[in-house]
Amino acid sequence: MSMIVARMQKMKSGNLVGIGNHNQRKTENHTNKEIDPSLSKLNYDLVGITENYKRDIEKFINENKSTPRSIRKDAVLINEWIISSDRDFFKDLSQEETKNFFSSAKDYFAENFGEENIRYAIVHLDESTPHMHMGIVPFDKDNKLSAKRVFNREALRNIQEELPKHLQEKGFDIERGLEGSDRKNLTVPEFKEMKREQKEIEREIERKKDELK
Repeated sequence: MSMIVARMQKMKSGNLVGIGNHNQRKTENHTNKEIDPSLSKLNYDLVGITENYKRDIEKFINENKSTPRSIRKDAVLINEWIISSDRDFFKDLSQEETKNFFSSAKDYFAENFGEENIRYAIVHLDESTPHMHMGIVPFDKDNKLSAKRVFNREALRNIQEELPKHLQEKGFDIERGLEGSDRKNLTVPEFKEMKREQKEIEREIERKKDELK
């Protein structure tokens, strides 16, 4: 059975322009060579309310925070989650089933962290493995911005346990990642580097098999 990939990275104000350009494919020259620009038209946002990451997310925070105090310059404004699995999981899913998978994952986070706090949920189909970048403003129940409280150790552990069960209930044949994998949340570059290394290992295994034949 395939395993869920649910990895988080913290975004401050200075990160929002870059991640927005990447997620929305606003640049023509991509450092990530796995991106096939001819397929970028297939990407979609399940939320569709954020056009300019820095402007729109900061505006949302300032209009909804419960305190008049200015947001610290080093505050985490977005916790971005990458949701995915392996290629074998997606190869037998139709486009509609793939969309339902990501939509169901988004619904889990909406139920637990507030629908209104999810500012984007972009699904990328122009890379080798479908995945979703989902940005959540870490407002607590009192609308105070605090990534440490909202996504604390207990919350991260619960996500790793509950998200695959939620998706199983929706009919998807998937299980949680390796036990203890929630102890370190990989950044997007780290996650993609891990996937590249995994593919290289898979290619080496295939080469060895061919040599044995």
